[in-house]
Amino acid sequence: MERPFQGRQQRGPERPRATINAQNVLTASITLPSARYRDDAALVAFTNEALRRLRALPGVAGAGATIPFGGNHSDSVILAEGYRWQPGESLISPNAVDVSPGYFEAMRAKLVRGRFFDDRDGPTSPLVIIVDEKLAHRFWPNQDPVGRRMYRPTDLNNLIAVNERTRFLTVVGVVHDIKLADLVEGNGAVGSYFYPLSQDTSRGLTFAIRPATDPAALATPVREAIRSLDRELPVFDSQTMVERTDKSLISRRSPVVLSVSFGAVALFLSAIGIYGVLAYLVTQRTREIGIRIALGSSAGAIFDLVLREGLLLVAGGFLLGAAGAVALRKSLQSQLFAISATDPSVLIAVTAVLAVVAVAACALPARRATRIDPIVALTE
Repeated sequence: MERPFQGRQQRGPERPRATINAQNVLTASITLPSARYRDDAALVAFTNEALRRLRALPGVAGAGATIPFGGNHSDSVILAEGYRWQPGESLISPNAVDVSPGYFEAMRAKLVRGRFFDDRDGPTSPLVIIVDEKLAHRFWPNQDPVGRRMYRPTDLNNLIAVNERTRFLTVVGVVHDIKLADLVEGNGAVGSYFYPLSQDTSRGLTFAIRPATDPAALATPVREAIRSLDRELPVFDSQTMVERTDKSLISRRSPVVLSVSFGAVALFLSAIGIYGVLAYLVTQRTREIGIRIALGSSAGAIFDLVLREGLLLVAGGFLLGAAGAVALRKSLQSQLFAISATDPSVLIAVTAVLAVVAVAACALPARRATRIDPIVALTE
C-alpha cells in the first residue's frame, strides 16, 4: 500500500529551517580544462579518484562534490510523468544542481524519504534524481514521490509531449528544502532537484569536505590531494562553508547595517523627544503639581501621575508603528533570512526595548516633578 508523502504544506510564510550543517565544512573549487579532460568518462574518473583521495586523508569524516556554489540551471523546466498541465500555468523551473555520492552526507542534509546517491548511480546506470520537499509537494501532494519519473521537455511549444528524445529520471530520494543560489530566496521559489555528477558531468567542481577537527588544518592537505592527480590544475576558493555563506550575504549586510544604524538614531531621537515633551508638560503644570503636593499628595503619586501620562503618549505612537509594521510585513519578509517578519521572539524583543526606552525617557521628568517645592511653585 502506498504511503502518503507528508511534505511541508505551502500555506503561507513560515520560519525557514536549517536543512544543512555548514559548520566545519571546508570547500575547494577546480575547473577541469577540456584539453586534458575531453569527455565525460575522463571527468567522472577524475571526480571519483579525487573524492577517494580526499576521503582517505587523516581526519576527514566525509567528502562530496557539486557544481560551483551559485551555479544552477534555474531555467531548466522539469515535469513529472503524467502531470496535467493547467491552462495559463507558469513554467516549473526549479534549481537544478549536480552532486556526487557522499555530498549530502558531508553536508548532513536531512533525508525525508528514499536514499541519497551512491555507487549504483553510475554513467551507464538508469537515470535518477533527488528532489526537495517543495518540488515533491508541487507534483505529488499527499503521495510518495520515490519511484516516480520526471523528464525535461524537449519541445517548449508542447511541454507535455513525450517522444523518442525524452529522457526519464526516476526519483530515488527526497530531502528537506535547501537554499542554493541565494540564502534569501523569495517565496516564489518552486524547489530544487539534484542529478548525480556521474550522469550529468561538469568541468567546474566544488569539493565539500567535512573534517573531524578544525577545517583550516586540512586546507593544505586537501589542495595537495587534488593536485596530486594533476599538478597543472589550480585549486581556488579554498575556504570554509561559513565563509562562503558570509560572502553570499555581503550584498545584504550593508543595507542591514544602515537600517540598524538609522533605527538606533531614530530610537535615540524618540527618547529625547519623549523626554522633551514630558519635561515641557511638567514645567507647564508646575503650579498644579505644587498644589497637589501642598494638599498631601505623596512623591510616589506625583511620579505615577506624570509617568502614566507620558506612557499614554508612547502607547499611541506604538500602535501607529505596529500598524505600519503589519502593513509592510510582506515587503520586509523578502529581506529576511531564517526568520519570519512576524516572529514572536522578535516582536517581544522589540516591544521590550521600546518599553525600556519609553519608561526611562518618562521617568526623568516624573522624578523631576516629585522634587518641586510647593512654596516656590505657588509663589511663581
